Amino acid sequence: MKTEVTCAVHFLVNFLRSSRDLGQQTVRLERFSQILINLVCEHYKSHWFPDKSFRGSGYRCLRINDMLMDPLVAKAGQCVSISLQEMQLLLPNELTVWVDPGEVSYRIGEEGSICVLYDGATQTTSETKLSALDLLNCKMRARLRNQNVSRQHLDTADFNRNDVTVQA
Repeated sequence: MKTEVTCAVHFLVNFLRSSRDLGQQTVRLERFSQILINLVCEHYKSHWFPDKSFRGSGYRCLRINDMLMDPLVAKAGQCVSISLQEMQLLLPNELTVWVDPGEVSYRIGEEGSICVLYDGATQTTSETKLSALDLLNCKMRARLRNQNVSRQHLDTADFNRNDVTVQA
């Protein structure tokens, strides 16, 4: 469980790192990360069934939208003095992260595609690092959605390893 939860939390923390203010506060973000990992592990421990990964899956979700911040994320932020308003500015308006035994996936926006962050079946190491391209794609999609870019622009986004451009 710790591997999957850590992957999900690091995914969220990478959004917070994009802030000029928070991005420079490594100790604060590490503390936020550790608190959130502990909160999520404690919250999920009675709903974690590695042999039946779908059992309890509705419970193992971190959900953020423009109206509501996930209570565990909000509590971790409060513990390190990251305001709810600050987190709402830095995190996508609509974000769902599913944390299941052997898999972590996310969706940005209600109509967004589901993307896999971690697939335990294909991992050869215990480390759960996102590739630079995956993170860049995610950040760009989140920013585009947050800026209310039309669906047409999202569909024609050209994500490249060296630069990110949106074709009109």
